[in-house]
Amino acid sequence: MVGMVLLSIFLAMFTGAVLMMNNAMTKSQAVSLTASQLNVAFLAMDSTVRDAAFISTPRKGKTTGDWYVELRGADAGTEVCTQLRVDIATQQLQRRSWTVVKAVASAPTAWVPISSGISNGGASAGTAGQPFALVPPRANEVFQQLRITLVSPAGSGSSLTTSTSSFTLTALNSVIPAPTAPICQQQGWP
Repeated sequence: MVGMVLLSIFLAMFTGAVLMMNNAMTKSQAVSLTASQLNVAFLAMDSTVRDAAFISTPRKGKTTGDWYVELRGADAGTEVCTQLRVDIATQQLQRRSWTVVKAVASAPTAWVPISSGISNGGASAGTAGQPFALVPPRANEVFQQLRITLVSPAGSGSSLTTSTSSFTLTALNSVIPAPTAPICQQQGWP
């Protein structure tokens, strides 16, 4: 009888330890997944923003409520427009582009996912969770800067984790003050 009681206590302790290790492993995997998604987003946008000659004012779409920002660059003298958005429905950071030759825009490419699991596409303007924001220029700055804040949840139940990454990228081909005429507005905000 004493042996069975001791064995029961040992099995309960062992089962509890195994469950705690499983929860810790699941939480660790969720953190790793969110960090991976945010790293993929950073790497994809780093060169896109750095090569930009102009960054538009970020806004929300008229019908979808998704956040958008347009970047103007050049390729062999042709204006290239890139539009980034955080799609609320699919929870993806996406990109599409088009060219403009003599004020005539080509058809945009299809939306291409950059990163999945991005949950702050519906953030309110002016909040810390706003995905795209122009950084106000300070004295002696010569380039435009775009602050990108992405929130990525992963896991479920007690292993649910949310990672937030905020980074500022500099458009090295831009100038301050920025042009006042609208740029890359041929496709609009859906």
